[in-house]
Amino acid sequence: MSMSMSAFFLFKRTNNRKHVAFTDYKYAKMRVGGVIYKLMYQKNPSSLIKHIDFMILDLVCFLISIWLAYAIHINQWEIWESQLYRSLIIIIALVHICVSAFDSNYKNILRRGYLKEFTAVVRHVAFVIAVMLILMFFLKIMDYLSRMVVAYTAIISLIVIWLERTVWKKFIHHRLKKNPRLLLLVTDSTGAERILNQFQDQMLDFKVNGIALVGENPAGIKEVDGVPVVANTESLIDYLLKSATDEILFSIPQNTQLPPELIRECSLTGITIHLEVAASDELAGARYEEDIAGLTVMTSYLKLITTGQAFFKRAMDIAGGIVGLIVTGIFFLFVAPAIYFSDPGPIFFKQDRVGKNGRTFKLYKFRSMYQDAEERKAELMEKNEMKGQMFKIENDPRIIGSGPDGTRHGIGSFIRSTSIDEFPQFWNVLKGDMSLVGTRPPLPSEVNMYNTCHRARLAIKPGITGMWQVSGRSDIDDFEEVVKLDTQYIQNWSLGLDVKILVKTVAVVLMRKGSR
Repeated sequence: MSMSMSAFFLFKRTNNRKHVAFTDYKYAKMRVGGVIYKLMYQKNPSSLIKHIDFMILDLVCFLISIWLAYAIHINQWEIWESQLYRSLIIIIALVHICVSAFDSNYKNILRRGYLKEFTAVVRHVAFVIAVMLILMFFLKIMDYLSRMVVAYTAIISLIVIWLERTVWKKFIHHRLKKNPRLLLLVTDSTGAERILNQFQDQMLDFKVNGIALVGENPAGIKEVDGVPVVANTESLIDYLLKSATDEILFSIPQNTQLPPELIRECSLTGITIHLEVAASDELAGARYEEDIAGLTVMTSYLKLITTGQAFFKRAMDIAGGIVGLIVTGIFFLFVAPAIYFSDPGPIFFKQDRVGKNGRTFKLYKFRSMYQDAEERKAELMEKNEMKGQMFKIENDPRIIGSGPDGTRHGIGSFIRSTSIDEFPQFWNVLKGDMSLVGTRPPLPSEVNMYNTCHRARLAIKPGITGMWQVSGRSDIDDFEEVVKLDTQYIQNWSLGLDVKILVKTVAVVLMRKGSR
């Protein structure tokens, strides 16, 4: 099968170090029930890296507190003119960073209440001030330091850091509720109740949006603790192909055995899969153990993304999105009048597309087709040159200025052949719906015809460009070839590959290669 994953990345612990081992997919799929399959998996970072935003904000608050304490007691605002207090600022900054690195002050910070957070702030500030005073003593500059400035710094920093953490946590909670990781539970009703209670107390970034019950359901259970029962083991795959799901958690009762093919089919969709296990010794072979909300799970993944890689990819998207929108604004000055006078109506075309893990979003383009293009698509389906779940014809009469037979070349053909119509998608990149580089964003009607192998294309954000776009675009007339290219991109992803594709994209656009 062209879409079969050729290799599994499996992590093995040897002398307390992780080594990458390749296992043939045909062999690995027989043992997939004992692992978690993850596509483009980002391992949970340490609490310091995960909450580095809090560490930086706390540092800023410490510096503000020193400045305010100096201004209040010394009655001057130019703290940098004093060499003593410049040294104090540097020392307290270094102490804060070191204490944050070796202490667990940021662990579970998002789940702490007001009182617990204040206690944690008192502990952190007291520790930082104490270490700072010890260092100042050994550096023999303690006698020149105002005790009142230190006291004011401690009091002000307690208040400012507590307020900063409270406000920032509210902002993060709002963002997590707005865009949570959608989780599907595959378990029985008892397991669902246990996990839902545990997640409610410990996990803020997950939203359990459905339950697939295993085994018999004689009572006709339709929901558990307000979460709907959306499938059973027989209808699970159909549900996954038609719904937005980021991750699946299997928690199988001891007296129940899932069909091996079910786990395999779920793995082929590219959705992250978690398997709760009682003890890691029960599983043979390469494995990686981690903790999710207190649940012990075994993890195996096709591709590992570090927090740094994810950060730099998003940073590249933001920078590219800003530059792209500036260029889009310039094009708008010339393209908008040409579109409007050729076919009066909207300048921009927006359309529902399917993004990461089945989420739908509005994709924006400069309009290159007549306003009734979607309605006329059905009558042109017999001329479709693509094999599979995509539509494309060479002489498309729906393009503005193409004439009745689609052979003329007007403004619509020009902005399509030069790829100018794609530039408004930089707004989708800046919003986070898309990435600069990724897979082609499909239509919902195309996704409805997907099989499990095709579903893996949705494991990452779609991109303005990708392997398909720089490998021929319109010259490729087989959807399976598009899927193959997208799968190669996912399996071999790296920041270097993204840069290489972006460079190739510029060349392809300038030469108008494979674009029509």
